Amino acid sequence: MGFITGLLTFLGVGATTAATIASVVSWTITLATLAVGVKGFRQMKDMQAQGQVIMANKTSAGGKIPVIYGTRRVGAQIIYMDVSANDSRDLYVVYALSVGECDEILGSSIELDGNSLRDSARFRDGGYIGSDKISSGSGSLNTVTQNGTGIDAGAGQFGTSPTSKYRYVMNLHHGAATQTADPMLVASMPNWTTAHKLNGVCYIAAHYGYDKEGIWSGVPQLTVQVRGKKVFDPRDSNQTFGTVSTYKYSDNPALCFLDLISNNEYGKGLTAAQLNMTTFSSAANVCDTEVDQPHFNGSAQSLTWSANSGDNFFTILGANASEDSWQNKIGELLDLFDANGNGVIDGNEIVDVQRSEFFDSAEEYIVYINSTFSNTYSSQTGTSLLKVKRFHCNGYLDTNKNVMENAKELLANMRGIFLYIDGKYELSIEDTGSSTFSITDNHIIADAGISVDYGNKDKKANKVIVEFFNANKKYELDTATVLHNANPNYYSDDGDEILEVKAEFPYITDPYIAYNMGKAILTRSRNQTTMQFLGTPEMYKLNVGDIVNLNYAGLGFSGKVCRVEALELQSSGLVAVSLIEYFDVYTWEVPPQEPLEKLANLPSAYAVKAPTGLTFTDTDSSSTGRPFLSWNTPTDFPDYQYRVNVVDSSGNQVKNTIVDVTNSDLNFLPVNANYVASVSSLNTLGSESSPATLTFTIGDAPTKTPDIKNDAITTVKILDGNVTDAKINSITANKITAGTIDASQITVTNLNATNITSGTLATARLNVSDIISTGSIIVNGDNISDLTNDSAFINGGQVNTNVTAISGGVITTGTVNTARLNVSDIISTGSIIVSGDNVSDLTNNSGYVNASGAASAAPVQSVAGSTGAVSASTIITAGNIVVQGDNISDLTNDSSFINGGQVNTNVTSISGGVITTGTINGSVVNVTNINADNVSTGTLNANRIQIDDVTIDTDGSGNLIIKSGGVDTTQLADASVNNDKIDSISATKITADQLDSARINVDTLNVKYFANVSTKIYDHQTTAVAVPLLKYGSAIRGAGGNTTYTGSNASFVPFTITQIRNNSSYTATLSAVLGDVNGGRVQYSLDGSTWVNASGGSTNIYWSAGTYRGYTYTYQGQITNMTASQTQVYWRVYFSGTYNHTHMQLHVTMDNTT
Repeated sequence: MGFITGLLTFLGVGATTAATIASVVSWTITLATLAVGVKGFRQMKDMQAQGQVIMANKTSAGGKIPVIYGTRRVGAQIIYMDVSANDSRDLYVVYALSVGECDEILGSSIELDGNSLRDSARFRDGGYIGSDKISSGSGSLNTVTQNGTGIDAGAGQFGTSPTSKYRYVMNLHHGAATQTADPMLVASMPNWTTAHKLNGVCYIAAHYGYDKEGIWSGVPQLTVQVRGKKVFDPRDSNQTFGTVSTYKYSDNPALCFLDLISNNEYGKGLTAAQLNMTTFSSAANVCDTEVDQPHFNGSAQSLTWSANSGDNFFTILGANASEDSWQNKIGELLDLFDANGNGVIDGNEIVDVQRSEFFDSAEEYIVYINSTFSNTYSSQTGTSLLKVKRFHCNGYLDTNKNVMENAKELLANMRGIFLYIDGKYELSIEDTGSSTFSITDNHIIADAGISVDYGNKDKKANKVIVEFFNANKKYELDTATVLHNANPNYYSDDGDEILEVKAEFPYITDPYIAYNMGKAILTRSRNQTTMQFLGTPEMYKLNVGDIVNLNYAGLGFSGKVCRVEALELQSSGLVAVSLIEYFDVYTWEVPPQEPLEKLANLPSAYAVKAPTGLTFTDTDSSSTGRPFLSWNTPTDFPDYQYRVNVVDSSGNQVKNTIVDVTNSDLNFLPVNANYVASVSSLNTLGSESSPATLTFTIGDAPTKTPDIKNDAITTVKILDGNVTDAKINSITANKITAGTIDASQITVTNLNATNITSGTLATARLNVSDIISTGSIIVNGDNISDLTNDSAFINGGQVNTNVTAISGGVITTGTVNTARLNVSDIISTGSIIVSGDNVSDLTNNSGYVNASGAASAAPVQSVAGSTGAVSASTIITAGNIVVQGDNISDLTNDSSFINGGQVNTNVTSISGGVITTGTINGSVVNVTNINADNVSTGTLNANRIQIDDVTIDTDGSGNLIIKSGGVDTTQLADASVNNDKIDSISATKITADQLDSARINVDTLNVKYFANVSTKIYDHQTTAVAVPLLKYGSAIRGAGGNTTYTGSNASFVPFTITQIRNNSSYTATLSAVLGDVNGGRVQYSLDGSTWVNASGGSTNIYWSAGTYRGYTYTYQGQITNMTASQTQVYWRVYFSGTYNHTHMQLHVTMDNTT
């Protein structure tokens, strides 16, 4: 019962006399029932403003630095900002994030002015991120001055050298109790020394280098995701209470609450002696209980992913990457499997999910985890499974608030009950349980009796809207809506009146936890029977949150289960007890799946495209008589001006200007080749694109004749070698005073031969007809080879007469006719000698080959018998051949040359291995001993087998049979008994597995009850696919209700529900805050283009009330006529007339079992 006095002590109230207690009794019950448990939620009021404060960058002016519990994207407190030596080109800023040591600042999640550092459009030169968690090398703190020009790390990329200068640097300090000063600031800023350590403060030291192309426009506003403060966990034996260096990160709300009340800087400063640590451990275990989320619902789902060894993230791939990445919620616990089903990650926490689609770039989906991969995995088609913790704490503790305000929010976040019992503070979670005490008539003071309150409509709800900061939407404010289960509409049980409750949970960042908190609020609001009575001092045994049985005959209560809501000490020593009827409002319910929020490919202020079609027009082709550059405006990016830069072939800049038209004059640039033009686009913010480039040649002079004054060009103005033939009108010979004129340029009509003193006249220039006459040419030397017998200058008859001999070696080509040869003296009959193998080509014509000579030259030296053909009959007579050696193998007994009788007589023994063919008659074989292994062919008669009366038997007629009862289970091969072999089977013999539904005649099936119902049903496609029984979808517009949307003829809150079966039924609920409207309705489409009005509801929502009111419309119907290829339904709210609203939400439930 020490709850009240202990709570007063916690609040700082002084003396705890009965009078003091009585004075606060009225609000103590309120505090106990609203500040703790299910009913301790905070009414929706300022979450949106709170979210903006958390994300803002504030300039320190005496305000306190916050505390980050769990994982949260936050802004910062700017506690230092300066330039070096009044040089405003380099700005240094210190962003303070949190009090106390944080587990990790996720550098890759940093955004400046809402732009990710990985956005290559803005951060074209990249930068560097260093961390005090890495001692040296790449990723460690940058240690050098950043004053001056830095290196280019690559667009949207991060550098690797901690000793280089960059366009920006982010040095991450995690707030250890003893940390060193930032080395970059020490090296860069004279007023930042090694004494500026900022011990116990988690911060980022940043540098920004000037960029003329518009990266920076003022002091960048920074947000970053932080895994927050390390806290004490009494369940961990390696941690010591009060020794901060042993603490570890946790998002467990029980442990975060313990940190708050035990911290003496921003909390209450309670000591270990004042705390019942066992209760905090038990509460932490409840919070860490793992439950299912709807996408997985306990079963691993397919996922295509890849990761590199050493990385703490993996990339989601494939056609479903967007939807698959959406199922990964920050703070949930991941099991990840590769393509072979091997576990890769086991129960690891998801730290961050980065879904990005930078403008004009491809989508990218990256999931960060709290560990690293030990191997590289490329494109794994594996699976994953996620679990949710029942409660978590991911938030920003405002240390400017008092302890009680912060304590209430943390307690509500876990349905916590904070008590003071037996001199110690305890924590419990309002959860399921059983009775620990029975209250009877003897405990109730009869005079007062029991007061029963069955609740009222003011506290009852059929709709609960929970506001929370959604981690997967960059911690933007979001809502989860829970509706009462009633037919036909969620408000039908309440006289068709909408009873709405709005709650806010600033430390919840998971939509599924938010949904279950709303479900508990809704269920409790509809079961709010309370009982109050004045009890005996024995009620001191009870504590707030205890579950009891109430037995009170006067009202017929027998074993009524209740929970203690409040206990109030009276001055008389009695105790005022408040109970509320116990219902299980706590068990986790797998909520509807959060609708996918697709990435919006929005324009970027920093994405500027270069102009296209850059061309050069020379002077003579120009309509203006001047050379110019021209280009086309980009059609998909806004631009404002163009920077034009031209350099000559030596790299000298000859033009640099900014124009606001799509051309630029190149007046008076000299004729030259290899000019290079660069033209870039600029938008109104000063952001500049990469340049379009062109190499060109100016071939036309920059001036024309009218531009030159008469007689203005003198000799000194004419460049050597530039007066061409076309420029000369006439010239006299006396002007040629030097040099030589080539003969090709001279036409000669009269030339004296005596002037030809060198060179050679070609024969074509000579008439030789009078020099050489026919047959009279005499040729000396070897020059005859160059002559031909043209015009019969060489007389053939003279050659024939004069040749008396000719060498045979001279005849190297052609053929001498055989008529010109006399062979009679070369070959005489019988005398030709042929060497080698050439005899094959000769025939014995005219007896040139002597037969007897051929015989004597043949290899046969002698043969017994006559010459010529040799007959074997003269050599071998039957029976008398004598064979020596091993050549018998080549002989056959043809003509009985081998006498079989002689073989039979003379063989006294023969080896069995020699007998390889033929058959030995059994009658001549006497077998006295034979090995059964050697009987490999043929058949043994059963009468020849001795049977030992086992499995096999004989029938007495020489046949083998199976003995009766001789076959048991071991003799039967698997799957050997088919349907034909079974006569009958008892159902009791089916002891494992299940009968397929196809094997059961459901028409004769008598089912008494179903133990469970399958969660899937097959759809209508040609190849049926299993789909869920129920599917949900919803969308919201104007969640905060602060924006007014007006206009006409438009559609809103569109979404798509997939995996829908033909003939499924639907219930669509439209909730909206409307002004004057007309022509409104809910519609659906099967193809996204042809829309049908939803049935069962208004098809012309019309109001003319002159003010804004909340309305709800319900539609019910059935989807028909879906084709085999259609499996999804598109939904929207459409106004054909005027629309005027501040809030609109459409929720659709589709039932595939219809």
